[in-house]
Amino acid sequence: MSDELLIELINVKKEYSGKKGRVKAISDLNLKIARKEFIIIGGPSGAGKTTLLNLIAGLDRPTQGEIILFRRNIRDLDEEELAKIRQEKIGFIFQFFNLIDNLTVLENVMTPLIPRNIPEEEIVARAEELLSDLGLIGKKNRFPRELSGGEQQRVAIARALITDPEIIIADEPIAQLDEKAGKIVIDLLLNAKKRGKTIILATASQSLVDSLKKNADKVIWLERGKVMNKTEKKGK
Repeated sequence: MSDELLIELINVKKEYSGKKGRVKAISDLNLKIARKEFIIIGGPSGAGKTTLLNLIAGLDRPTQGEIILFRRNIRDLDEEELAKIRQEKIGFIFQFFNLIDNLTVLENVMTPLIPRNIPEEEIVARAEELLSDLGLIGKKNRFPRELSGGEQQRVAIARALITDPEIIIADEPIAQLDEKAGKIVIDLLLNAKKRGKTIILATASQSLVDSLKKNADKVIWLERGKVMNKTEKKGK
């Protein structure tokens, strides 16, 4: 296990303006995430899990506190620099697939690599390999509207993994999948961890937290934007 810190949150707060005034989404949160770690963020709906993921990835900025991402304070980075870090180093698995309707399954998966100077045949080969791993190679020429919700989620996962990111952020990655498809996704994430990837998974499912905690380096339980419980593997 590497002790190299990839992400550090120091006394982070995030507030939004609401109809009834300021809403505290995250309060006084401290968190360290090292390379190769598997982090689980659990909590009920509205606990602040997605907000925390957005802060970790630099998609949002804290109201107060410091966020260090790949040894750089995000307050010192402009949006273009943050976007470059995300594009090169972070893969996102969203709860709501965010697929492009007028692109085929294969084209959706290929999209993150198109801006890079990589031969098209290599991009196609990578995309097809991932689709095969996820049991979708037979549907590579279909469009998102022709797929079930579970199939669309697996396409979104393939798209997140095609850049071979250092960090994989998964927001409720199996919430809309059946048991078989969900197991495929979890096995894929666990295999990614074995290959040295850092995994950050958020879920409202206590049963999923319970089933994965033996594999996790840290388990954090959020409620109302605060860490209510935190467990770590011994020796960390």
